[in-house]
Amino acid sequence: MEIRVMGSDQRSIRCARVSFGKDHKVDPSRDKKLLRYLFKHRHASPFEHNIIAFSANKKDWLDLISKIDNPTVQLYHSGGYLWINLRNAINSLEHLPDKVKEKVKEAFPATWNIVEREGNIGDEELERLPYTTDKVFLEEKIETSSGWIGLVDKLELGTEMDYYTFIVECPLFVARQWHRHRFGSYNEVSRRYTAYDIKFYVPPILRKQAKSNKQASIDEPVEEKLQRKFLKDIRRIIEDSYSLYEEMTSCEVAKELARGILPQFMKTRYYWTVPRIALDNFITLRTHEGAQKEIREFAQAIVEMVGYRGTDKRNRL
Repeated sequence: MEIRVMGSDQRSIRCARVSFGKDHKVDPSRDKKLLRYLFKHRHASPFEHNIIAFSANKKDWLDLISKIDNPTVQLYHSGGYLWINLRNAINSLEHLPDKVKEKVKEAFPATWNIVEREGNIGDEELERLPYTTDKVFLEEKIETSSGWIGLVDKLELGTEMDYYTFIVECPLFVARQWHRHRFGSYNEVSRRYTAYDIKFYVPPILRKQAKSNKQASIDEPVEEKLQRKFLKDIRRIIEDSYSLYEEMTSCEVAKELARGILPQFMKTRYYWTVPRIALDNFITLRTHEGAQKEIREFAQAIVEMVGYRGTDKRNRL
């Protein structure tokens, strides 16, 4: 049986700590305590960014599904492999083949031991547990006009379910378009938690509205005089809103309320783990000439990093 893994104990921590904008920090002692906290308090989404693939035929796949009573567990079969993320693996652990469980224990030793003990493990024993880390923070990074995208990791076996993890930093309005693509996992900076590293995007030019497309723009700037005025007003409003935000939070207004004053030009950052078939769908839709220029640049950057295979064409819709 061939078994391949994408991720590590640290991958779950990175995807949890992005909520505070501090996913670049590594501290195994604190990280293992956070893993225990995530498991005991059912913060499940960070575990979804770890992927396990093992060779299996469709009968193996259906047999495994038939044994699992949990209706939320998702397993996919593609290209002679069964694909499952770590969250789903944890929820179906007793049914996985022994060799797969051994690989999970090897790849995610701290997570495995915490799960095996139902989270009931003391600090001293936790400290002694092995802890796996990512080889690099990013494999590749491409800047765009409104932010950047980095490839964290990939697991490619030549199937429609090959998996990729990216970090994206972009304006809020781009992120909300991006999150319409729901076949994948997201973990994002939370302004409920942190005021760390707040940044804003100011477009280099203000494009005109397209006459033939109600939601699109054309690569033609508005009149120069208006351009200068509006960009000046945008910068002033951003500065004023951020100053009000800082004043409110300094006077103990909850960040979850104060963040409401910050404009959509504010940047956010998130981890995105996505299978190839959904990634290709994103590329098809977001490289189209009718897509917004800012998100189109991100889609083109993805093509530069990992290519486009056209697997999305297998879907009718």
